Amino acid sequence: MPIYLINNNIIAEYAPFFTPNSRGYRYGDGFFESCALWQGRILQLPLHVDRIKKSALLLKINIPSSWDEISWETSVLKACSEAGWKSARIRLTFFRESAGLYTPDQMEASVVTEINETHGNRPYPWNEQGLTLGTYKELSKNNNFTSTLKTCSSLTYTLAGIYAKEHGLNDVVIFNDYGRPCETVASNLFVVKGEFIITPPVSEYCIDGVMRKVVIHLADAYGYSVQERPLSEIDLTSAEEIFTTSATRGLRWVANFQGKALRHAVAKVLHDQLNLGF
Repeated sequence: MPIYLINNNIIAEYAPFFTPNSRGYRYGDGFFESCALWQGRILQLPLHVDRIKKSALLLKINIPSSWDEISWETSVLKACSEAGWKSARIRLTFFRESAGLYTPDQMEASVVTEINETHGNRPYPWNEQGLTLGTYKELSKNNNFTSTLKTCSSLTYTLAGIYAKEHGLNDVVIFNDYGRPCETVASNLFVVKGEFIITPPVSEYCIDGVMRKVVIHLADAYGYSVQERPLSEIDLTSAEEIFTTSATRGLRWVANFQGKALRHAVAKVLHDQLNLGF
């Protein structure tokens, strides 16, 4: 059973809090952040906090003065310790709490934290079987700054995920309005071609991912040549490797893209580097 915190206070799972007038419910007026807890530590917390502040600024949402990363981390660690949980997946949601229709009367936010226990002997397990990856083109990501944020308006991802499930795929590539691959349902996208690791820049309207930043830094430090440049579908079909990254799942390799078998040599090296020190 998940643990829920409202403004850093633990509440029962089904305790009433939101009204039918909630802007999060009515308009998806908010954003969220997903992160991982491992052995009493919230991984990459400074990067997550930076993205929270950037999202709030761009969406004109005022983070409550009572919320800060230190008090929030303390509340999360206390709740997990009392539950006996050593690792967990965390979703932190900020939504505007205000009267008004499309236009809110004020910009203040409420903060909801959902914590779910996870298991494993490493923070980022290796996906032994590899992913089966396809493409999704029924909807594209809009070419505006909100597409780089984790907003609560997530219908494109929802419908892409349904498409993947209906077609027996683990994940699908989502395209931007230019018709270029930008990410997958819940992850950033990387391609290995020759000596290069290629990933779309944020200007391609992919999510400005925390794990994306971590893996780019790891790859660069390990001596790989990383290119942030637009991808084409031909880049995917001619790739030697494809892998995806997310803050809660780490790095996962793709075994099959559109019927083509792929390798995972570079992905495994970076995955192992990611888990060093744990």
